[in-house]
Amino acid sequence: MSFPLDPRSIAVIGASADEGSVGYDILHNLLSQGYAGEVYPVNPKHDVLQGKPAFRSVKDIPNAVELAVIIVPAKIVPTVLRECGEKGVHAVVVISAGFGETHTEQGKLLEEQLVQIAHEYDIALIGPNCLGIIRPSAGMNASFAKEAPPNGGIALVSQSGATAVGIMDAAQERGLGFSTVLSIGNKAVMTETDFLSLCEQDEHTTVIGLYLEDIRSGQEFLRAAAAVTAKKPIVLLKSGVSEQGRRAASSHTGALAGDDAAIDAACKQAGIRRAHNFDEFLDLLLTLSTQPPLLSRRIAVITNAGGPGILATDAASAKKLELASLDAKNAKALAALLPPAASVGNPIDVLGDAAADRFQAALDACTKDKHIDGIVVLVTPQVMTPCEDIAQAILRTQKRASMMPIVASFIGGASVRSATVILAAAGIPALPSPERAVHALAALLPTDEQPRVWQQATRNTQRPAAATALLKKSDGLLPPDVTRELFALYDLALPQQAVAHSSAEAAAIAKKIGRTVVAKVNSPDILHKTDVGGIQTNLRTPEDASAAYNDIEKNIRQNAPSAQWDGVLIQEFLPLGREFIVGGLRDPSFGPLVMVGLGGIYTELFRDTAFRIAPVTEEESFEALQQLTSWKLLLGMRGQSQANIAELARVVQRVSEMLAELEQIRELDINPVLVGEEAVAIADAKVIVSHL
Repeated sequence: MSFPLDPRSIAVIGASADEGSVGYDILHNLLSQGYAGEVYPVNPKHDVLQGKPAFRSVKDIPNAVELAVIIVPAKIVPTVLRECGEKGVHAVVVISAGFGETHTEQGKLLEEQLVQIAHEYDIALIGPNCLGIIRPSAGMNASFAKEAPPNGGIALVSQSGATAVGIMDAAQERGLGFSTVLSIGNKAVMTETDFLSLCEQDEHTTVIGLYLEDIRSGQEFLRAAAAVTAKKPIVLLKSGVSEQGRRAASSHTGALAGDDAAIDAACKQAGIRRAHNFDEFLDLLLTLSTQPPLLSRRIAVITNAGGPGILATDAASAKKLELASLDAKNAKALAALLPPAASVGNPIDVLGDAAADRFQAALDACTKDKHIDGIVVLVTPQVMTPCEDIAQAILRTQKRASMMPIVASFIGGASVRSATVILAAAGIPALPSPERAVHALAALLPTDEQPRVWQQATRNTQRPAAATALLKKSDGLLPPDVTRELFALYDLALPQQAVAHSSAEAAAIAKKIGRTVVAKVNSPDILHKTDVGGIQTNLRTPEDASAAYNDIEKNIRQNAPSAQWDGVLIQEFLPLGREFIVGGLRDPSFGPLVMVGLGGIYTELFRDTAFRIAPVTEEESFEALQQLTSWKLLLGMRGQSQANIAELARVVQRVSEMLAELEQIRELDINPVLVGEEAVAIADAKVIVSHL
C-alpha cells in the first residue's frame, strides 16, 4: 500500500459551487495555487464547477485518477470509496467527518466499512475526519486550509487539522518551510507508522515533525522510527500525557510511570527528539531543517549584555554543552578589535553599545576557531543597537561558514522584529529567549542513544511455555511460591521464604530457614508496608518471628482494616546493600515497560527512575542506569567501593525478557534489590498477573 505525494491527477468528490463550503475551497485551492496536474470535480448536480467539467461519479472520469479527495456526507462515503476502488484509485483522502470520532455505534460502523473496503481494493486511505494534504513544492493544496505554507524540508504529520493550520499560519513569520503537510485524522487505515515510512522515502523531506494524540501499534511504530532516525531526524509532540490513567496502579512501578513514561522511553530508544510543548516543537523543526549538525558539545555565546549571557550559560549547562575558550592567539586578535571593557571569554561580551562590526568580529573569531562548533548570538535592543545590521552580519557569516550552526536570540518586541524577519527569511533561527536558542542548538547534536535494531519479543521457546503453564492458575497477586518458581526460570534468585498463616507457623518457617529473618504482610492491597506496620526486620529467633506475626496482624487490623491479606511472609534476611528497584508494567500502545530506579523507602519520594520498552539489551540496561541521579551511588561515593553494576544491569535485562515474553504480567515490583560490591540480592518481589 503506497501513497503518492506528487499525484498527476486528483478527483475532488463532493466538489461544490457554494463559496465557503469545504467542497468549494478544496477545489479552488487546487485550481488557484499552482498545481499542474489534472483536477476532476465530481458532483452529479453540476456539469461545470469553477470552470472545470464536472462528472457524476469518479467512474465517469475517462482518464486514470491517482488521488481522490472525498468530501461527501459520512453515510455515503463507503459507497463513494467502493466506486474509487472499482475505478482503480489506490490513494484516497477522506475529509468527511462523522465516523469513529463521534463515539457512536453508527460512526464506528461506518469507519469499519471504510477499513474493509480499503483493504479489499488495496487503497491507501488518509483520514477520515481530516484537513487534507499539502505539497508546497508542487503547488498542491488538497485541503481546506487557506493557502499552502512556504516550501522547505519539514514533513508535518498532524493528528489535529487545527494544529496543522496554526503551524502553517505561523510558518512565514517563524521561517518554517514544508515539504509536505499530512493531516491524518482518525487513522482508520494509514497510521503514523505508514506516514513515517512515506516521509523517509521522500527526497524533499529533511526532518519529520509528528503531532500525535495517540500512537497505535507502538512496537511497529518504534521499529519504523528507529529505522528512519538513522537517516532523518524525527521530532515528536505528544499530547495527552497526564497521569490519570495510572491512578489505580497496584505497584510502585505503576504509581511512578504515569502515561508519560512510555513516550520518554520510546523516544530514547528510537532516537526521536521529543518536544514538550508547542514552542519547542516549532523551534526544533526550524533548527533541524535549516542548520547543519553540531559536531561537538563545544559552543560559543556572543552577547551584548551580561544577563542574557548568564541565562544562556545556565541553559548550556543544563543541556551539557561546553562554553569552550577561544584559542589564545584568536582571543588576542579579537580583543584587539573590541573595547578594553569587553570580554573575549565565553560568553563573548561585545558590550551594550556594540554596532554590527563588533558582532562581526566575534562571529569571525568563532567560525575560524578549532575549539568552537556552534554559535548562539544574543542581542538586546539598546538605543544604539543596529538590529538589522547585526542580522545581516549573522547572515553573511553563515553563508561564508555554512557548516557552522548558528542560532540567534533577538530579545524584545517591536525593536527587533525587522531583524528576526531578515533571519527567518534566510532560514536562520531567531528565537525570543536565550534558553530557547541554546536548547535549539543542542538539538543539532546526535541523539544520546543510538536507535536500536528493534527485535520482536521471544516467542515459542521453552522458557515462556514453562512460565505460561506456571501462571495459568493464578490471577492477581502471584503467591510467593509461584513467584519463586517463575523467577528461577529467568535465573533470578529469591531468598528462602514462605507464607505463615499463624504465629506458630511463622516460628516454624523461621526455624527451618535457620538464620535471621524478616516478616512482611502478604497483601495485594498494601503497597507501602512500612506505613501500616506491615513489616518487621532483624528477627533472630523463631520466637521473634512468632511475635512479629502477632504484631503485624494487630497493626493491619488497626491501620488497614479494609485491606485483603493472606498471612505474613517470613523471609531470609539479606546483607545490606544499596537499595534499588526494578519493575515493569504494560503500556496500552507500546506493550511491556521495564523500570529501574532508586529503591527502598525512597522510591516514590525521589522518583529517580528510568523506563525502557522491553526487552532491553545489556547495553540498554547500562544506559538506563546511567540516566539515574543515583548512578553516583553505584559508582561509589565518600569512600565507598563501586557496586556490582553489571549484575544489576543483568537483573534489569532478565526482568525485561520476562515482561516481553509473558503478556499475563500486568505489573511487577522487585523492591528492594540490594546491590553490594560483590553480589546483588532480591529482597522482595511482587508480581500481579491478569489473563484478560
